Amino acid sequence: MLAENERKIRALLTDDAIADQVLAIVGEDEAMRHADLVRRQSEGLKNARERGVRLGRPPAKRPRKFQTVFTMYQSGEISARAASQMLHVSPGTFKRWTQEEEKQAE
Repeated sequence: MLAENERKIRALLTDDAIADQVLAIVGEDEAMRHADLVRRQSEGLKNARERGVRLGRPPAKRPRKFQTVFTMYQSGEISARAASQMLHVSPGTFKRWTQEEEKQAE
């Protein structure tokens, strides 16, 4: 956006010194707007967290057949990758679920 504005300003102004000054002012204004946007976003996120709003994608729910597949995985009948494919989740999700199950078993 700034490059497009720079071309337009340079086309309108024949004196390069004046064009540089105008571009400096436009650049400062754009930087201030960006900083304000970032500040408002971070304040909004902070306020949402304080209110207990859960941000981001909701966690995947475990399918009904998870326990059966998990038992097969623990007994060595299937690999973690095969188990994740059977449950239609990523291997990382399956690994996280197995860690949670093992924690609950302790």
